[in-house]
Amino acid sequence: MRSNIILSVLFCVLIAFSTASFAQEGIVPGLQVRNLLVTEIEEGAAVEQAAEEVSQTVLNEGMFFDASGLSYLSENQAAYQSLVELLNDNATGFELAIAGFTALPEQAAQVVTIAILMFPEDANEIYNIALQMQVISEEDALLAVINAGVDPSTLTATAAGAAGTTFSPLGVGTGAAGAGGGDTTISAN
Repeated sequence: MRSNIILSVLFCVLIAFSTASFAQEGIVPGLQVRNLLVTEIEEGAAVEQAAEEVSQTVLNEGMFFDASGLSYLSENQAAYQSLVELLNDNATGFELAIAGFTALPEQAAQVVTIAILMFPEDANEIYNIALQMQVISEEDALLAVINAGVDPSTLTATAAGAAGTTFSPLGVGTGAAGAGGGDTTISAN
């Protein structure tokens, strides 16, 4: 009898934790948009049609994103719709960014911003893969990150296979023309 009660309590606790875990996944806008896309596809819509319907629904009803994010997505609706279509096969910000750079090579800045808007927890990975794939300059990547509402001081830049280094504003510690306090130029005096 006692073991049945303990087993029942343990089972209830496991259900409570799994429900909380599923609820947290719903917070990520990209996963919420992907769920809508998958639902449309399962109901028989073609991927392109489902992406068009889902992207338009999200914009029209102001779903999942804050006002500035919705504004950016509206201004870049074609790129947004293309990335929504790519969500069918790419469930993380990292995967979406790579697929987006391949599908939209001329719109790398929009891919970075939209991927970060959809998957804000993957901002650092998205920023780094953009730099590693050399699809965008560091300055343009930083502007794209800022457009997504991410503080660039929270990013860690990495070269392929290198250890991460915290981003510092341009000009700091760059020889005699730098902002000082980190200048590593050897003095001739």
